[in-house]
Amino acid sequence: MTILTGKQKRVLENISLYLEAKGEPPTLDELRRNLGFKSIRTVVQYLDILERKGFVVRRKYARRNIELRPIDAEGRSETLVSVPVVANVGCDDLSVYAQEQYDEFLQVDKNIAGEDGNIVAVRAVGDSMLDAGINSGDYILVQFTDNVKSGDRVAAIVGDMVTVKRLERRDGVTILYPENKDPKYKPIVLREDFKIAGRVLCVIPAAVADADANDITAVVEESWE
Repeated sequence: MTILTGKQKRVLENISLYLEAKGEPPTLDELRRNLGFKSIRTVVQYLDILERKGFVVRRKYARRNIELRPIDAEGRSETLVSVPVVANVGCDDLSVYAQEQYDEFLQVDKNIAGEDGNIVAVRAVGDSMLDAGINSGDYILVQFTDNVKSGDRVAAIVGDMVTVKRLERRDGVTILYPENKDPKYKPIVLREDFKIAGRVLCVIPAAVADADANDITAVVEESWE
């Protein structure tokens, strides 16, 4: 799974749209003008990142040298699905508000996303799910569904706040359990004003995400509207 920022994704989409419309890739200057960049150097920096992450290939000595890769970095033919990172979620308590922030994307194998692909990524805050392998800063893939059962790990909305916990239902009462042996983490008993937003599919460790993020820190990105 690979992380793209919103700007990197826009560059990739612009290349794809140009190919569909013209039947050939854009030149560096055409891409610069399409994206509103001031310099060719900025275009090259973005292409360097996209090539390292396995999304494009550039042919030497060709004016229109950008090719989109049909396979991922592992050489597999499965289609990748772009999943937005939409929020931070509290894994300690309900103190973290969900805030949509589409400046980050995960590229996820379609086999993980499923047929409908109705999933988002959220970022964990806190350590109450530590025993479930969810550390603060990890990415959590959540499938939007209300078809969940006791024992599932879920993302629950309480008021306008979100948390990830293990779900249990007993005698008409919904309980969200932390998964950490530390006694400071308490179950959350829900009776009203809540919604089960989705089921946790898998967790992407922060270390994996940070490894990709480090590719970006050395690049000076020009902003555009």
